[in-house]
Order: sequence, then structure tokens, then C-alpha cells
Amino acid sequence: MTLTRTVTAMAMDVDLTLVGDVSEETADAVAGFVAADLAWVDEVFSTYRHDSWISRLGRGEASIGEAPPAVVEVLDLCEAFRDETDGLFDARTPDGTIDPTGIVKTWALERSRWRLGLVGADGWSLGCAGDVTVSGRAPTDAGWRIGIADPREAPGPQAPVVGVVTLGLGGDGATGHHAIATSGLAHRSGHIWDPRTGQPASSVAQASVVGDDLVRCDAWATAIVVGGKAAAKAAQRHGLEAQALTVGDGRVKASRTPGWRSKGS
Repeated sequence: MTLTRTVTAMAMDVDLTLVGDVSEETADAVAGFVAADLAWVDEVFSTYRHDSWISRLGRGEASIGEAPPAVVEVLDLCEAFRDETDGLFDARTPDGTIDPTGIVKTWALERSRWRLGLVGADGWSLGCAGDVTVSGRAPTDAGWRIGIADPREAPGPQAPVVGVVTLGLGGDGATGHHAIATSGLAHRSGHIWDPRTGQPASSVAQASVVGDDLVRCDAWATAIVVGGKAAAKAAQRHGLEAQALTVGDGRVKASRTPGWRSKGS
């Protein structure tokens, strides 16, 4: 049996799939807990909320010592990924403000994994806007098939795909990895900046990274949007595989690391 639930958090739809002998009531309960987890993360980290801890820290109205421990955890991760990516991922905006939202969504999804491990499912997936983490058995023998959105089109559940990645161990062409993150510019130009220049990134329209740590995949997807092919090559040293998409003359061109496995594009 396969059950699906969708909750709205952080102004996005978050999709949960549970595979196995799980009751409707259990699925509803765990979806509610995940929604509450994500709502708390939004209250703490949203840069759009005047009263969030991140906004208050940015205005100098609060100190790190006063903030929840999760704030220190996320900022420490940001610094670790800044070092790991040689500065291509950076939570400091060009004006010097701290903005950790580049990894907050995926950190929030990973933070809820422990709840899913308690429901007795044979497998599950949790995903939001191109960032997906999976565990165990997929709904079908085809495995956990994740579409790569077409960077030329508006994002959303009906958006066309330019390729499909199979996460986990089952299914034709399975990657063996359990997480994928995608970052891109196509419909929010300027929201990813190049820390080296302070200007909007322009090397890559969209990057997808597969691995086993969703947050690391997310940080490196952003780094590849900034740094292009050289960054994708560097990601391999950390056990990751990547695909970078560029758009020119209305066509999508893909550049992949040697271990990238997908169909299409």
C-alpha cells in the first residue's frame, strides 16, 4: 500500500509518500507533525518574517546566544559548506546580511527524518520543490523516480521535466544515493549571488546534485549554479554526482559528472 500526503509550509507544498503497512490515521498524524516542524523552522529562519530570529539577528535586535540552538547549528553548517565549496556557497549576502535560507529548507526536511523512521513504513520519501530524500522500498519496482524540472518553464507540479533520476537501490539506472537537490536561476533571477563578485550568478541555469546528505546536495547545487563545471567536478570529491543545465537559443544543454545517471535531457 502507498499513501501520500501534501502539507503546505514555508509557502511551498511538501510531499510525503509512505510505502507499506501504514494506516491512514498514522499517515495523517506524521504529516501533521512534519507540518508543525516545518512551520517552526519558518518562524525561526524566514527572512520574510519581521519577527523571525534570523530577521532579528540581522537587525541587531538579538544575539546568537539568545537564539534557539538550531540557529547556531544551521549557521555552523553554512560556514562548513562555505569552506567545503571554496566560498561558492555563502550565507552572507552581498550587503553583509546573514541569510542561511540556501540550506534551511533541506535542513528542515532532514530534521523530520526521524519521525518517518518511526511509522513502520517499508519506505518513504519527503520532498519539496525539487529537493527529495528517500528511504527504503519505493512504491513500484521502478524505484524512486524523481523528475528534473525544465528550467525554461515555470516551476510547479505540472511543470515538464527534462530528465528522471532514480534514487535508492531499486529500478533501472538507480543511483544508489538517497537524496537529490536542485537549485536554479530561471524564474528567480538574482536570488543566487556569486560571493566572489557580489553579482547575481549566471554560470548555470539549474544544477541538480545527488548524494546521501540532502543538505550537502543543496549547498553544492547552489555552488554549481555559481561556479559551473569546475564546481561540479569539485563536488565529486565529496561523493556527489551532478548535472548542470544551461539554456541558450531556447534549448537546454546538460553537462554531467561521469557518475551521473538519468534518463532524458
